[in-house]
Amino acid sequence: MSYSSPPEQRHDEFIKFVQRELQPGVDGDNNEVEFISPSKTSAWWKKRSENRLARALNPQINARAATIERGYLNIFSILAYISKTYLINHFTSNGFQDQQLPLLDTRRFGTDVALVRDMEDFVENQWTFCPVVFFSHMLMDRRVIQSRQILPIKDEKRTTAKPNHAKSVIRVVTLHPECYDPAWSASGTVVFKEYHTRERDALRNAWINEYNAFVKIDCFDHIVQYLGSFEQNGRCFMVLEYASCGSLLDLFREGERPSTPEERRYFLYGMMGLIKAIDKIQNLGGGPGTQRTGFAHRDIKPANILIFPGKNGLYSAGFKMKLADFDTATPELPIDEAEFSVQDNNGNRTYCAPEASRIYTYQDKTIRKVPLSSDIWSLGCVFSEALIWVGGGRAALEQAARDRRNEIQTYYKIMVGGSYGECFHNAQIALNCVVQSQNAAVEALQGTTHLSGSVCTLVRVGMLVPHEQRYSASSLWHEFKTKYDYLFPAPGRANSAPAHSRPQHHGVASPVSTRRSLKMGEPKFAQEFHQRTASNPGTERQAIGDSNQYQSYSDPIDSTLQSPYSGTAFDKGLSPHRRSPVVFNPGETPDFSGLGSRFDNALRISTNDLDTSQTITLNNSPRMGTPLQDDHRQSFYKSPINNPWDRTKLYPNRDQHSQYGPTTVKDAVYHRKIKAKKQKLDGYDSFCRRMGRRHFIFVIDDSDSMRGVKSEVLEVVETLVWLVRDIDISCPEIRFTSKPDKRYPPAFAGRYIPYTMDMLTSPLRHWLSGDEAEKECNMRHALNRIFSDSSLIDPKKPTSVLIFTNGIWEGGATDNRGVEDCITNVLRRMGDKGVSDTGFTFQFVSFGDDPDGLDRMVYLDDYALFGGTRENRV
Repeated sequence: MSYSSPPEQRHDEFIKFVQRELQPGVDGDNNEVEFISPSKTSAWWKKRSENRLARALNPQINARAATIERGYLNIFSILAYISKTYLINHFTSNGFQDQQLPLLDTRRFGTDVALVRDMEDFVENQWTFCPVVFFSHMLMDRRVIQSRQILPIKDEKRTTAKPNHAKSVIRVVTLHPECYDPAWSASGTVVFKEYHTRERDALRNAWINEYNAFVKIDCFDHIVQYLGSFEQNGRCFMVLEYASCGSLLDLFREGERPSTPEERRYFLYGMMGLIKAIDKIQNLGGGPGTQRTGFAHRDIKPANILIFPGKNGLYSAGFKMKLADFDTATPELPIDEAEFSVQDNNGNRTYCAPEASRIYTYQDKTIRKVPLSSDIWSLGCVFSEALIWVGGGRAALEQAARDRRNEIQTYYKIMVGGSYGECFHNAQIALNCVVQSQNAAVEALQGTTHLSGSVCTLVRVGMLVPHEQRYSASSLWHEFKTKYDYLFPAPGRANSAPAHSRPQHHGVASPVSTRRSLKMGEPKFAQEFHQRTASNPGTERQAIGDSNQYQSYSDPIDSTLQSPYSGTAFDKGLSPHRRSPVVFNPGETPDFSGLGSRFDNALRISTNDLDTSQTITLNNSPRMGTPLQDDHRQSFYKSPINNPWDRTKLYPNRDQHSQYGPTTVKDAVYHRKIKAKKQKLDGYDSFCRRMGRRHFIFVIDDSDSMRGVKSEVLEVVETLVWLVRDIDISCPEIRFTSKPDKRYPPAFAGRYIPYTMDMLTSPLRHWLSGDEAEKECNMRHALNRIFSDSSLIDPKKPTSVLIFTNGIWEGGATDNRGVEDCITNVLRRMGDKGVSDTGFTFQFVSFGDDPDGLDRMVYLDDYALFGGTRENRV
């Protein structure tokens, strides 16, 4: 039996139609070839009122037109094109339908020589009619596609970040409209992420990793949408949604910054949505029972974050950032309490967390456990850069990178050789210049809502910190959303035009907690209590009182803190003379009989260029205040990492202000007692942002003369430790003047053991219950012993020392030179080591009102020269 047949004239019209409608595509060898879409041939056969399919059938062919139309129409088109429609019976009788194309076995229907030859002709021509199609009901998951099958690519643009080292090439392709389903892709422009598996077969694992990650994610609003995956001719592809605005890195390099408060609001909200992406991948479920499962991304960086514009312009409603590139993701694993992954870090070293870094050469060959929270650090680095870019553009971003390089090359040279020359840490904590750059950006952006300040604070205290201190993704989002909802309370805030923000006090960096009413006459906590600048203090003094009433003095400034508890609410256990506290009300001129103007000076606030030096007055309920900032003289001591950040770096003419709201010490004590989050404390965000990361040492005078104020000291110190614990570089440190060489907790334990508040303050409670004490404090000896530690004054470790005392020391009322000499030596060592005036600070916190003790505090505050002269008092 012969299967040959002369050309059938009845198919000429169809053949001409095919040749007229051919479209360009690309095969598995990247050759441009032509094809016709099956939807076009189907439409041609089914044209109404022409009965084309029935007329094309040879009367000798025993096949129903209805059968062909329902399952074999594309096969019939191929046969018509090669004029061999008589072969259709072999397909129908064997049940080989269109959806099974392409046909690869020419002997599928028999081994007859003529039949095999006809099937070879069919196979050779079928590629023109069988392009790859992308439909929502025919999803591809790691499908193997034949090398001759045609990808229906209409237009294409290829990008490769690092051609010599990239694992993949990004092909932005526009598909022919007949070859995709609008439900699968609205525009038909998608991304083919092509892995270089033909050159490096090991990259197949990266492709599989990314596929597995998308399988677990399924679909999420803040993660790039997965559309399919396939392999062709040894090349592995991911099909992903297309981001028309490119990546965040592209935005940094070439994009326009959000210029209005409204645009910045949309930008920051869209950016913070990435936290939800991290929360998604770390909370997948799927484990036995209620066990959490998740994985780490391990390569979060601006290039792996995609930008999706809003509905009415780039920075408008609907603006989003989405996390992409999961080829370095770890496998999904149960998450135990420690939340460590068994996998190492494989991502970019600039953005990797300290615990994921390989500083030493031998570590390149080792596997290190990496916590899932490493992704939080990396995202914090990205957020930091985004804030800097919004505040100062590409120039500020480049300057921040130079600052990191300079600090690392100057102080941590060993990191340069490990490709960590621009990272954000020193192998343990965030670099000082990182915090300084963030602060400069926030100062440039500070408007009426201060959303940028809230974001900056979250980055600094919850993300760029040691892994055991990092917030979870859900906590970060909750904190941000709480702040955002306070500032923008209108319904539908995420998808509508910004509502008017709530009115705020000028200069509050993060007015996000519920603000209670401010009673007139209620005194305020002055400024940050953590720093007493050691050189060139400013010239302005401010009386504590109403925030709008200041008094100016030309005396040099230092700082002495007076006990915040002297009112009736906290006077239990005090000596009788404490029942009549020395106080003054806002706007009043204080009258201190017996003490004169010297004590008057001791009760006034002082500020310097960083708003960090202060005096806290004796009063019922201290609250946060607004110091003046008129002094801009430079410090004697300069250091690349500890110099005050340049407040004019981004916007030279911007005025600077600082205010911490009406929070009182009582508020902080009560806040802690009810176990509320300190982040809810009014002014806490601004407080944390301005003081930055540093180490705190609390030195307590435990002499017998302090016996009557033990409970006060305990409550004050406990409150301060609670406030600074999260921003301390290692762990707040407590020392007693009777045993100055002994620190609590020990140095090693403080760094590696996560101490609770009870553990940190247990030495205080032991002191409170003890009876043994020296009669008077030898403050000179104690400070000499503490400051003799060679590692204490370190340009790489900003440190603040707070000394709690009543000023009753050995040597009587007139012996002040001992402590003065001690402080003078500290200043000299700061100069020798290049430590700035805020790199190492100290502050006396005064309790009681013993005249001799107060005189001593006033002398050290206003009259001690500390190695300088009366004309140039340090």
